Amino acid sequence: MKKIIIISSSIREGRLGHRVALFMKNYLIENSIAEVEILDLNEYKFPIFEERLSNLKNPPANLLDFVDRFKKSDGVIIASSVYNYSFPASLKNAIDVMYPEWGRKVVGLSSATMGFVEGLPTTFQLENTLSQMGAFVSPKKYFAINISKVFNEDGIAVDKEKEEKKLKPMIDEFMYLVGKLT
Repeated sequence: MKKIIIISSSIREGRLGHRVALFMKNYLIENSIAEVEILDLNEYKFPIFEERLSNLKNPPANLLDFVDRFKKSDGVIIASSVYNYSFPASLKNAIDVMYPEWGRKVVGLSSATMGFVEGLPTTFQLENTLSQMGAFVSPKKYFAINISKVFNEDGIAVDKEKEEKKLKPMIDEFMYLVGKLT
């Protein structure tokens, strides 16, 4: 079974985007699609990195753990909250500290917003950045909207069938690419 990590990007107090990461994890596990682990940037508490991992003289142990888990995965799903029509600085920091690690990594993208408009600019910016770094970004995306009302704190959707129907095309395309490219 393929090993997938989900990067949960929001580190704000009272964050809601993590609910989407939990929802996706539950979906993958309940449907026996993959082994799944969430790498929660809120738990890692990374400092602002001034250099790439390969040039850090004494990389923090939690960064080495993060990168090790990242490298061992067959694919990565990014659950990005929408911050001012973009993605969180915490996510950019985690992306930029690695460079060769993104090469040929299969990536699925998801945006999570409290509003009613899909986070297309967020995923577009992420896709552009990651593609330039050599990642294989799945063309299908999952857009979670109105997340404070759609998901509870445990990532359980109020209308599970509706949200799973929205998520399935992204997961199917992502796992197809993982199967073909890893």
